[in-house]
Amino acid sequence: MQLKNILESQSLKDFSSLFFSNIFEKALGLIRELIIAFFLGSSILYANFLLLRIVADFFSQITAGNALKANLLPKFTKLYEKNKELSLSNLFSFSEKMSIYLFVITQIIQTSVIFYLDLHKDILFFVISIILSLSIACNFISFLFLTIFQAKGQFFKFSWASILNSSIFTVLTFPFISFFSVLGLALSRLVGVLVMIWKFIFPIRKEVYGEKITINISDFNFPTLILGNFANIVLISSRFISGADGSNSITHFMYAVVILNTLLTSVIGNLTTITLRKFSIRKNTKVMKESLLISILLGLSMISVFHFLSYPIVEIIFLRGAFTISDAIYTSDYLCRLSYSFVFLFIASALFQP
Repeated sequence: MQLKNILESQSLKDFSSLFFSNIFEKALGLIRELIIAFFLGSSILYANFLLLRIVADFFSQITAGNALKANLLPKFTKLYEKNKELSLSNLFSFSEKMSIYLFVITQIIQTSVIFYLDLHKDILFFVISIILSLSIACNFISFLFLTIFQAKGQFFKFSWASILNSSIFTVLTFPFISFFSVLGLALSRLVGVLVMIWKFIFPIRKEVYGEKITINISDFNFPTLILGNFANIVLISSRFISGADGSNSITHFMYAVVILNTLLTSVIGNLTTITLRKFSIRKNTKVMKESLLISILLGLSMISVFHFLSYPIVEIIFLRGAFTISDAIYTSDYLCRLSYSFVFLFIASALFQP
């Protein structure tokens, strides 16, 4: 009877929809990385693109990551617990205004990076920076309304929206990189976000009845954003250091992080999201302790596997096309060493978000 109750529980259903959609997304992400490795390998062009993308990735963590969700999901959840209907008109106005600010700020910073890397003579990187800035702005809008789905408990709908974004991104990666190189990689990312907004976000503009959701800058707790993203900020800073000398080390670093992030987002990320929603309704440390225990056990298992099998794993996944044996050796070394750091990332995610 207890097993039946567990299998029929809403929490298990929510986790299952998030978990399996995330596994599918990670499979798509792996396909993208295979395409990137095949065409671009560890080229300096790709290394410079990754350095420029650090700005976009940093703002993605701040404006569409777990720390921001920890700010907004409790508020949205409580509002939907008290009201059957809520008007999203103010939320749309706020998101559109903030997306413009984000575009301008990220564009200014990326332009500074272009001049720092002495790439200002190449118009390609200015075009890429504009596309990345647009992606950040649009991603912020989509994040706010995907959080609404989670606050309503519509995890299945949230999962389908995420899958659509990843699917479009992946399908376009091969032809776009074939024709446009690294520019195509940035373009395919933007198109994926735009299609998701058109399919899932635009339809809920009709929800204009009931109490209005009010949101402003004061809802974005800055210490929480920094604390929740502290480990990721360290990781992003490390990426910059690994490539700031003009070498291609950042490419090996990133290929390793892609593998490690699969575990972080597909298991730990889903656990913390469900834990956060439960915490928003009723404070219960039991579910957080269970999440922490799973995070630690998974992290220790990961270290053991990558200590012995890092090179074979990298070889099976990436070794083809422009990705050489020396690339596999360097990437596997990063994979083994970074696995220790990611255990602390798992623990931080399990504790800090709730």
